[in-house]
Amino acid sequence: MRFALEQQPVLEPFAESVNARFDTWLKQRSSSQLSGVSPQPFTAEQLAWVHLIRDHIATSLAIEPDDFGYSPFAQRGGLGKAHQLFGDQLNPLLEELNLALVA
Repeated sequence: MRFALEQQPVLEPFAESVNARFDTWLKQRSSSQLSGVSPQPFTAEQLAWVHLIRDHIATSLAIEPDDFGYSPFAQRGGLGKAHQLFGDQLNPLLEELNLALVA
């Protein structure tokens, strides 16, 4: 759609677009250029989960808290583990990733 609207110069698979946007988002976040989510660096475990979230968005177009009941999240502790890792920043993080990676 972005290609058809001439907002994207090259037609590429959605997953590649998501990965490129994710890399940009992660760099901006580490530079504290984004608001809404704490600018503290992710722990290794949080970063692994953020990558899983990215992969989910690349295949499902979005992520919602209910999605943590499915693979691969359920095998890693599901929504409870996500809350343990991100606390009250989980929902803002999901919203931010949905906007940054899909828009």
